[in-house]
Amino acid sequence: MIKSRGIHHLILSLVFLTCYLWGIGQPTLDPDMKKPKKYENRILRSEKTGDKKFNLPRRFFQNTFTHYNYAFNATAKLNQVIASARAQHLDDYEQLLSFYDYSIENTSNQRTELDSVIYKVNAGILLHDLRSNWMDNLYLLMGQAYYFRNTLDTAWMTFQYMNYAFSPKEADGFDKVIASNANEGGNAMKVATEEDRNIIDRAFSEPPNRNDALVWLVRTHIQNNEMSTAASLIQTLKQDPLLPERLEPELAEVTAWWFYQQQQYDSAAFYLENALPAADDKPQLARWEFLLGQLYERSSKPEQAKDAFRLSIKHTINPVMEVAAQLQIAQQVDSLDKADWQSAIDALLKMAKRERYSNYRDLIYYTIAKLEIKREKWAEAKANLLRSIKYNTPDNPYQHSRSYLLLAGLSFDQREYLPAKNYYDSLQMGNLPDTMSAFIEERKDVLGILATQYGIISRQDSLQKLAAMPEAERNEFLKKQARQLRRQRGIKEDEIAGGGPNPVLSQLGNNVPTDLFGGQASGDWYFYNNALKSRGFSEFRSKWGNRANADNWRRSAAATAPGFTKDNPDTSSVVTTDAIDETTVEGLLSRIPTTPEMLKISNDSILQAGYLLAYTAQNRLEDYETAATEYEKLLQRFPGNVQEIDILYNLAICYRMMGRSDMVSEMKNRLTTEFPGSRQTKLISDPLGVQLEDSAISRKATTTYDEIYNQFISGKFDEALAAKQKADSVYGSHYWTPQLLYIEAVYHIRQQSDSVAIQRLQQISSQFPDHGLAAKVNNMIDVLKRRKEIEEYLTNLDVERPAEDSTVALPDITTKKEPEDPEIKAATTRDVAKEKKEIDKNRLDKKAPELKTMFSRHSAQPHFVVVVLNDVDPVYVNESRNAFTRYNKETYYNQPMNVLIVSLTEKVNMVTIRGFSNEQQAIDYIAKAKVQADKDIIPWLKSDKYYFMPVAEDNMNLLIANKNLPEYRNFLEQLFPGQF
Repeated sequence: MIKSRGIHHLILSLVFLTCYLWGIGQPTLDPDMKKPKKYENRILRSEKTGDKKFNLPRRFFQNTFTHYNYAFNATAKLNQVIASARAQHLDDYEQLLSFYDYSIENTSNQRTELDSVIYKVNAGILLHDLRSNWMDNLYLLMGQAYYFRNTLDTAWMTFQYMNYAFSPKEADGFDKVIASNANEGGNAMKVATEEDRNIIDRAFSEPPNRNDALVWLVRTHIQNNEMSTAASLIQTLKQDPLLPERLEPELAEVTAWWFYQQQQYDSAAFYLENALPAADDKPQLARWEFLLGQLYERSSKPEQAKDAFRLSIKHTINPVMEVAAQLQIAQQVDSLDKADWQSAIDALLKMAKRERYSNYRDLIYYTIAKLEIKREKWAEAKANLLRSIKYNTPDNPYQHSRSYLLLAGLSFDQREYLPAKNYYDSLQMGNLPDTMSAFIEERKDVLGILATQYGIISRQDSLQKLAAMPEAERNEFLKKQARQLRRQRGIKEDEIAGGGPNPVLSQLGNNVPTDLFGGQASGDWYFYNNALKSRGFSEFRSKWGNRANADNWRRSAAATAPGFTKDNPDTSSVVTTDAIDETTVEGLLSRIPTTPEMLKISNDSILQAGYLLAYTAQNRLEDYETAATEYEKLLQRFPGNVQEIDILYNLAICYRMMGRSDMVSEMKNRLTTEFPGSRQTKLISDPLGVQLEDSAISRKATTTYDEIYNQFISGKFDEALAAKQKADSVYGSHYWTPQLLYIEAVYHIRQQSDSVAIQRLQQISSQFPDHGLAAKVNNMIDVLKRRKEIEEYLTNLDVERPAEDSTVALPDITTKKEPEDPEIKAATTRDVAKEKKEIDKNRLDKKAPELKTMFSRHSAQPHFVVVVLNDVDPVYVNESRNAFTRYNKETYYNQPMNVLIVSLTEKVNMVTIRGFSNEQQAIDYIAKAKVQADKDIIPWLKSDKYYFMPVAEDNMNLLIANKNLPEYRNFLEQLFPGQF
């Protein structure tokens, strides 16, 4: 903080003593400034500097007014800005503290206050005699204001101006050369101003601020990341014999900051210790002492670090820092064996019992838990973390989340996955760094899977335990449970037999309904009062029965709708959840597996849940011990189950990762004996051979499905369907591609087989969720489900449109001649090159052949963009046309375009897009559409089935007439090599 060592004595003493002070007047500094027109003829007081002698009365009044009306107020405002920035600063004592307890970003946000400081300083300079003793103080305040405003270039200029303007002068007023041997007694290392001040000067006046400006120049260079320049100036000032002793702590401060920024922590600690006297107040002193301890810790000097942390505890008034310092002291040991953890824990427990630290108990117990983790006492650490959560205050949500995060991580590391899941769910993500979000979400996802499987196993085990009980004992237990459930839900015992009173009779009765809120002494809100909620539920049920959560309008609409129930499902053989009343013995008994069929379903659920639990622990958590334990439970409980081969294989992998070679051999023998020739047996015996076999199968399957795709796309549907059915029987669904599924779905849509088409589209969404087609299939599925309704609506419209698979013959296009743009044929360019006489033909090895073509380049003529489709059935040609129509409407909605299909030959079709005024527009369209084609426009077509090319109108007529597509592609290759 900026210091103020002004006069604090009585005014009479000030007046008396000031008369004897020797005032050093500054030279006349003529400000060159442009005044507003209204005031351009008025002369400022600073412009009158030198007009009169600077005698004692004038000196006294100028110094007094400049000091108290301007310098004092500007200093107070600047200190207020720094204090506000310090209040906004938050320290994380688990990390290395920043060097200052404020940031220049926070101070620069207070531009209004800093601009006020600059305004006040400028006024103090311009409205007073420049020979005042406070001019250098005002310029220093100006530079500091610009520095905290983060206008570093202006701050540097201000401090540099002070370096020259307030440097020592000759007797006749001329400037002395700074750091020069030309001065009497000077040398290259003397840049500071000598301060020869007597006792009275020191008591009643500020020292000259030119030397302070040099130190602030160093700060400005460091803040501006000009480290070499800052280091040069630091070395110069350290060697300067004229640098006053009062600035040595400030110089040590900026030197420590320089080493801190360079991450040279041992040197930073040395200079920071020397800079401690420069601290503005005790909080900053304690903070620097804490930082000093951290720097010594990183320099592997534990004893010096302990001393620094103890000093921090002695000087701090911040309990958080005190607790953090206690933790740091406990950690400053050469080895864990020498650590006196118990002493540190006892000291922290004493703090927790004191009333002064009652609001910081959450942090204290959190710190104790970290010490317990250091000495590997996990139970004590968890207990202290739970205490930290218990004593957390709403004012400190960050600590609440930190405690839960450490507790969740500790439980996770101890393989206590269910508690860990609950602790992670209790985290408030907004109180944690954004960098941890992905990590925490990943863990929550895995733990959610594990918790679900644990829940299934626990529930089914409980139901099977009930099923194994004697019937009388089980019925008695169920009666108690049903009675307890009814009591929790507020259901009266007399309502069970008849299902509650008739709602109609209740409405016809003359009983006045009771007031739910009458006679309640408690002031709790209704939804916070469990007794009122239970009573309300009972009253509702007694009046309306088991009424669905729907208003009368929806109930009547549903009752009058055809079929009454949604999608008219056949529910005759389905027992819904609503049909089971869990408040009765019969309802509870219906869920207990008392029959062999229900027991088999229950065991299957346990088997599947146990396998998924072990598989998740093995492959997502790499917790092979837990996975092996769960696999072993399944083998023991369900011998000969359908998953046994996979369980044995995964067990072998887990044992191998755990280093248990004997168990790996046992699992391998079981696989060889019980499942000879299986894939899992081959994998465990010869994984490389299986990999080579899989590669061969994969190549063969890929080739087979590529042929099926080509058959589909070329219109050989019967052959493609037969080949796909045969391939699926061999390879399953492992080698399907989204393009293959899509074109098959389109075929089934054309054949009115909507159910099969929907199934194929759903397989795209489930198997290839990241593919570009996955975003489109949901809309197609929705349309297919409403196909009948849409077709009926379109049938009623009197609209004539061409058949979807029809082709259009483009009308003859006549264009006028363009004299300013003559035709340029590809062969002509070579003729021109040949006619140049200055070329030495003997240097050419051979003569370039002359190329002749009927096509010409018309760059200024309207153009088509043509998508050429090779061997593509009209069904998919039409789909391509629709796709480009949609793409144009979404991307070029302000540009009219017409998309048509032109059949060039039996196997070659062209999707022509018209609407480009010149060649360059068509080329730009192609460049953009090429990138999007296989992702968004026509992702079902492979890239070898289509290509783009620009065609001028004249060339389009020629191309349709002679159908010579190869010649036109050669023409484009001459104009745009390798582009089309």
